[in-house]
Amino acid sequence: MQERQIIQDTIRVFFKTLGYLEVDTPLLVQSPDMEPTLTPFETTVKTPDGKSYNAGLITSPEYSMKKLLGLGAQKIFTITKVFRNDEEFGNKHNPEFTMLEWYAQGEDFYTLMEETEDLMKTVFAKFGNTFDTCEKRSLKDLFFEMFQIDLAQSGRKELKATCDRFKIHTDQSDNESDLFYRLFLSKIEPTFFGKNIIVHSYPAYQASLSRKTPNGKFGERFELYYKGLEMCNGYTELTDPEEQRKRFEMEREERIRLGKTTFPIDENLLNLLASIRNPSFGNALGIDRLHMVATNRTSIDDVLPLSANILFKK
Repeated sequence: MQERQIIQDTIRVFFKTLGYLEVDTPLLVQSPDMEPTLTPFETTVKTPDGKSYNAGLITSPEYSMKKLLGLGAQKIFTITKVFRNDEEFGNKHNPEFTMLEWYAQGEDFYTLMEETEDLMKTVFAKFGNTFDTCEKRSLKDLFFEMFQIDLAQSGRKELKATCDRFKIHTDQSDNESDLFYRLFLSKIEPTFFGKNIIVHSYPAYQASLSRKTPNGKFGERFELYYKGLEMCNGYTELTDPEEQRKRFEMEREERIRLGKTTFPIDENLLNLLASIRNPSFGNALGIDRLHMVATNRTSIDDVLPLSANILFKK
């Protein structure tokens, strides 16, 4: 518990020194997430007059943070609990965990990469550890080196053929995003073990909340890996409300295809997006994982005294 206090105090000093304002965001909302791969905890909000509303616990404070940007905030961060169902207990996951998110107007994801590395170095130093500067690689380059395919030109057919060539299981219902992810998890991600690496510029279908690169083929998204463990997910934020609506609708259709609950599109978010300066960046970093790696632990259970494995014993 003392270690967690040190980490959160360090984070707060780091961001306040850079001129960020700490904010609170709601945990219970009508539109918790549209991301097809995530499963929010669902509930019903009832009022004394008999009205009821479908709702869920947030998987990330992202929507609320962007609304605050649209209302005029310039540089903000939050430390909050988030919730994701269908997660394993222990190892690198817990269904309830602590998230750090921060956003700034007027900067893109290249600046964010540097700021993220500086934060990691600062927290590691508090425990007498060193965080080495990250290697930076684009997904386009990594896929060409591993598979000799050009992600800018490859569609479902080429990705499926590549999976077959490397004997990676596929399903008839797999779309482009599914096939990309199968290749990434099977062959690319394992090469990150032992490295500090930032992988960036994901295919547009893997970056629904990010601004596209000038050629329209990729999204300005990055993930930082520490010795093979994913630590964060950062973007140059998409601020075009019409484009964001299209992506939300595509995600809703994908959730339907997967048999998952669909949530209403957050119209308040779309109305405020146009007020956000372009570029602006945002990042989400799991504090439990940061606690693990900064203190040389190997499991979430080592840093959560009341983890799911303790709370939900059969």
